[in-house]
Amino acid sequence: MSLHAFMDESRRGSTYLVVVVFVRPRRLDLTRTALRRLVKPGQRRTHFKKEGDPRRREIVARLHELGLRAMVWTCVHKDDVVVRQMCLAAVAVRLAELGVAYFVVESCKHQDSLDRATLAEVLGKNSELTYGHLRPVEDPILWVSDAIAWCYGAGGDWRRRVSGLLDEVIALDGQ
Repeated sequence: MSLHAFMDESRRGSTYLVVVVFVRPRRLDLTRTALRRLVKPGQRRTHFKKEGDPRRREIVARLHELGLRAMVWTCVHKDDVVVRQMCLAAVAVRLAELGVAYFVVESCKHQDSLDRATLAEVLGKNSELTYGHLRPVEDPILWVSDAIAWCYGAGGDWRRRVSGLLDEVIALDGQ
């Protein structure tokens, strides 16, 4: 069964976090529709950092109801450009192992070309994994990666709230 994967990243102190959310193709429309319903009047999207705690709890509860699954990669490293590519390479290898069909990376305009070079190098020409960059307003499933990254990075009760969505947490060596 093929999957689509959606990646966002975050930084908490010295820890860089990458979250990839998985959705089966037949559930893409339903998931996007449900997520768009979470947008309040005047918002273009949900952005977890800007939401209050009651709203955050509401969003996380909805993610559980949707049955979404995710994986987290963490790495302690001070250089965001280097660590992003290190995490992206590890993610690409894992997604290829899982047979993911399509991979959406949240666009970070100044790094998109470097992302493409990293993915091409890691995946090679024979990979069946296709990928692209989108902005969060272009695909609401990227909001899920953002929410999980925020919660996981916050730790404590927030990490506990998203732990049921996580299939795997991988700590990379930043050295």
